[in-house]
Amino acid sequence: MSRPLLSRKPDLLITIFFSLHLFFVTCVDCLDLWPTWLSSSPYLPFFTLGRVLRDFYLETYQDKLVLEQPDWFVVFTWCELLFHVPVCLLVIQGLVKNSPLVPLGVIPWTVETFFTTLLCVVEIWGWDDRSETIKWGLTGCYGPYLVISAALFVVMYGRVKEALVLQRQQLEKVKGQ
Repeated sequence: MSRPLLSRKPDLLITIFFSLHLFFVTCVDCLDLWPTWLSSSPYLPFFTLGRVLRDFYLETYQDKLVLEQPDWFVVFTWCELLFHVPVCLLVIQGLVKNSPLVPLGVIPWTVETFFTTLLCVVEIWGWDDRSETIKWGLTGCYGPYLVISAALFVVMYGRVKEALVLQRQQLEKVKGQ
């Protein structure tokens, strides 16, 4: 019988992270991709909260990537909607059920997230029309995704390695009988 999620602290933290990430991707980052009738509906308060958070973010950090939306950034946004959302749902479900397949969803997410976020940070530091204070603020917003994706890669790689070692040991045990 598998242990409940509440007793698996690392999995609980990862579940909380992916749940929050799902909200931010769906209701903040991808807000412009949804039809206006849907994202402006008074019956969907999470979009209203997303709009408030996004307006605060733009006012505070003046993020040109979100304000001007270069084509490559729009592609990254679509990747969030079409890749991150399904992965988040599968990872959350897998963690709740204690599935051994969770790393197979998380590892590709970590690689994609790390490199797309890194490109955004590099772009931010190339801007001539934003102060260093703004650039550091934006780095503080994007940077945690670099750290979290790298850390999750290490954790999930370790889980895959551990499972493969265990599988090898079991095969050797069976061959020895």
